[in-house]
Amino acid sequence: MSDEADVPTAPISARVHLAHAVVQKLAEERNIELLHLKGPAVLPGLRAEGRQSSDVDVLVRPSHLSRLIAALESIGWEQRTDFATGSVFAHAANWWHDDWGWVDVHVSWPGIGVDAEQAFDVLSRGAIERSIAHWTCRVPNRTAQRLVLVLHAARSAKGTDVDHAWTAAEPAEQAEVRALAAELDAEVALAAGIGELDLHRDHPTYALWRHFAEGGSRMDEWRARLAAAPTARAKADLVTAAMRVNRDHLRMELGRPPTREEVRARQGQRLRKAAQELSKRVKRS
Repeated sequence: MSDEADVPTAPISARVHLAHAVVQKLAEERNIELLHLKGPAVLPGLRAEGRQSSDVDVLVRPSHLSRLIAALESIGWEQRTDFATGSVFAHAANWWHDDWGWVDVHVSWPGIGVDAEQAFDVLSRGAIERSIAHWTCRVPNRTAQRLVLVLHAARSAKGTDVDHAWTAAEPAEQAEVRALAAELDAEVALAAGIGELDLHRDHPTYALWRHFAEGGSRMDEWRARLAAAPTARAKADLVTAAMRVNRDHLRMELGRPPTREEVRARQGQRLRKAAQELSKRVKRS
């Protein structure tokens, strides 16, 4: 299967809508529970008019993940990133199909602290049926969608989702979002999205959410991730990962699998950059 850059495609908006329908059909055939997020799954009024998505985002019940992977790969989707390397939160992995494009499969949503299976139950509560490409897809209700969009905005630092999903909401609607965030242990991430992060300065994840909001060096990011890691094992795994080249991201950057020489070169570049940042910090201290 070739990479995205090598393949002529249909208009992105049409392809995304159709891909949502394809994924939903696969889920129905294999009794897989999932929710469609963002893009055409967003309910009216929660995003700027005309906003388009370039991929399909679905949240799958974690215990159904293996079935969804088998379903996707049975018709030609190819995994390009895994959960460990896909993001800071290890919450999603990406699949590519020459005809249908990208699917981001989420087993959790960044900022939510409760167990992923429990979180799926909560976000599924009151789910709504929405037609995407003339196919019925399950999407979170309006309150859950507001929370999902604000949590996404908290780590992307761009766009107008907060304006539509939070600022434009009525006080009663905002109160419902806050209550849902409390149930999901997502209060710090919500605060980061709506400008109230300083109320949580003592929380272990404070530095990480501040990094998303304000930016900083890679060293700053890794220090924040280390502070947020909940266990000694998680912290040790992070230290190891910090020094290792992310092969999945390098492949996406190059548009093809990297050679061993390219991996070694990027590894050397990574180590040199880390040494330079450390040297600068020592000189400033």
